[in-house]
Amino acid sequence: MARWTLPALLVAGQLLYWPVQPLLAGEPVGPLAAIVVVAACLLAGAGLVQRRERPLSALATVLAADVIAVLGAPVDAQWVETGDAVVILSITPFVALFSVAVHAPGRLLPAAFAGVVAEQVLASVVQDGEPGIDWVLQAQLLAAGVFVHGLIVLFGRRRRRFHAERAEAARRLDAARQAGLVAADTERRRLARELHDVTAHHLTSIVVNSSAAEMLGDQRPELRAEALHFAARTGRETLDALRRLVAILPVTTGRDDTPSLGDLADGFRALGQRITVDLPDGDPPPAHAPAIYGIVREALTNTLRYAPGGHVLVRYSPTELLVEDDGGTAPVTGLGGGRGVTGMRERAQSIGGDCTAGPRAGGGWRVRVVLPGEGGTVRTAYPWLRGPLGASAVLVILLVVAQAGIMTADQDGLPRTAAALILLAQVVHAVPLLWRRRAAWWAFAGVTLTGLLSPLLVVAGAVPEQHGYLLLFSCAVDFAAVHAVAARGARPGLSWLAVPVSAGTIAFVAAILLAIDDSDKEFALHGTAERMAFVAFMTPLVAIVFAIPALACWGVGFAGRRRGDRLRGREADGLTNELEQAAFQALLERHRIAAGLHEDVLRHAAEVPGAAERGDLAGVLAAARRALTAMRSLLDGLGGRPETAPTPPPAPTPALTPAPAPAPPGSPAAAPPGSPAAAPPGSPAAASVPATPSSPATPSSPATPSSPATPSSPAAPSSPPIPSPAATPSPAATPSPPALPSSPVSPSEVSSSRSE
Repeated sequence: MARWTLPALLVAGQLLYWPVQPLLAGEPVGPLAAIVVVAACLLAGAGLVQRRERPLSALATVLAADVIAVLGAPVDAQWVETGDAVVILSITPFVALFSVAVHAPGRLLPAAFAGVVAEQVLASVVQDGEPGIDWVLQAQLLAAGVFVHGLIVLFGRRRRRFHAERAEAARRLDAARQAGLVAADTERRRLARELHDVTAHHLTSIVVNSSAAEMLGDQRPELRAEALHFAARTGRETLDALRRLVAILPVTTGRDDTPSLGDLADGFRALGQRITVDLPDGDPPPAHAPAIYGIVREALTNTLRYAPGGHVLVRYSPTELLVEDDGGTAPVTGLGGGRGVTGMRERAQSIGGDCTAGPRAGGGWRVRVVLPGEGGTVRTAYPWLRGPLGASAVLVILLVVAQAGIMTADQDGLPRTAAALILLAQVVHAVPLLWRRRAAWWAFAGVTLTGLLSPLLVVAGAVPEQHGYLLLFSCAVDFAAVHAVAARGARPGLSWLAVPVSAGTIAFVAAILLAIDDSDKEFALHGTAERMAFVAFMTPLVAIVFAIPALACWGVGFAGRRRGDRLRGREADGLTNELEQAAFQALLERHRIAAGLHEDVLRHAAEVPGAAERGDLAGVLAAARRALTAMRSLLDGLGGRPETAPTPPPAPTPALTPAPAPAPPGSPAAAPPGSPAAAPPGSPAAASVPATPSSPATPSSPATPSSPATPSSPAAPSSPPIPSPAATPSPAATPSPPALPSSPVSPSEVSSSRSE
């Protein structure tokens, strides 16, 4: 429906009702009153046109137009009641209030509700006529107005939730479509981060330890055996991690295998790092643990490269992660791939955080991650008012207000004590509705049981018999409970049982109240047997009457439930299809990267434990460096060099002469500063050894990942799994840090760029 259709219908209806119809009938119409009403109609229509874009302005305009119309229209009765000349225009405040409930923030609703009720009271007093005002009638109209306007607000908020759910579903579907478009790139970047972690942590540790053993082998011979043992064990762990990482169908264990930050720090302490871990609130929650673990592991690996032997502080809180060091001793060169900071930033972004890294005052390096926590959560003074409990509480209050308005109509000497007891009984009867959303059947049972207690007030004499009928008006609470069961009950197929149970309970209470009413001596019943027979006869007859509104409430609730289920089903199907497409694209990319990894990286990594078992420390160092070089070439083909690690000019080509055998100890690892082997970080020469047959001009020659251009070589399964699109590492690909020998040594080589 266009936004002007409803305002046009209301304005046209009011003008036809008055003043056009009286003019056509030949009845006298005051020209001033007609002009005022026409102007008020046009003003109200103009306000309703903008009810969706500016609901508060529309409500204020409509209320002003309604007041003008009430003051300018004739007070005489046109059809039924005094002041009914603008009865159609009086519908416009309801429409405007509904629009405020749907389109405006919840904090503005109390003011809007109060304004509409105040306008209704003013209009009612003006239309009541002179000279006297029936205040009892005004009180009844006020209670009725509060009840009706409250229901309008509840219906509007429900519509707002419906729109929010559909918008969220559309957002998820659009996000899934976007994920499908970039699934291959996302999987490529994720695997690049994981491969970088394996390279940085395992292979770098082997290179550092083997270099130290080669350099100080004469002074400390025991380091050689320890380094070989460490290289054999860590090399096997590296192979296992790489194979799990590129597995085509990885097995999901269903549990969180992410180690704690304390265990991670213990592994790096074995390397000689002095680490202080501060966890005032404990380890990260499971949802954030993999990303936090990956960031801390990368930061500690960087301290091993660039600040060996230094003091490191790791502090985690729900809103911040901090890893900083004091600079340590001279750094180790040629081991960084230039992707560490970028990977940390991507991990932080995957959980809604932000990562910054850079030098800190006084020397050293700092990595700081701001995490989504209390600062990103919108909190209110009364958060329960915005939830389901708040809407249920408003409904209970409205039902009690309606009961109070009904009691004011009883002018036959209702005692105040009896009125208070009746009102209290209605409150107790309506309180179970507070749980109508979370436990609909239990709320229905509570309403039914408390309804059966109402006749006890009459039997005990607390409420006069002739006023017992006032207790029956609480049947609105029973009908609301029936609607809740139909809309939210645990077993929808059995929700129809609430209709006969509710109607039978109300009918039973009504029959009892009629049976014990002796106020009319002519129709009074005498004796228990006669009254029981009357109750047994009247209960099914009265139940038929109350079953009609109960069935209507059940039908509305059940139809709304079916409609919502169908909508959510279609949205879920669309989301599942998009996720399956994204998973299939990621699977194809995994096949391609697995082919490139198997081509060269795994071959060199497999040489590390073999050389260690043969006792060839130089071979271990050479194989680890070749694996690093091959991994770097593969990573260059996956995602390119990040902007945080600019590539320096390559070293002169004549300085690098390939050799057929691994270099002896002290050749590449212990090269003095300025030698060709200590090329700037980021170039292939920085991590190559004489046994590497490739020249620095072609760093991507080993294991070029782009060779399998078509992913059709590995057979993709017909029903690929649906991996999580989150950019957090898989537990299988993030093993805990290995324990290093008890006598670590921090080698001193040339300086390296910390931005890697």
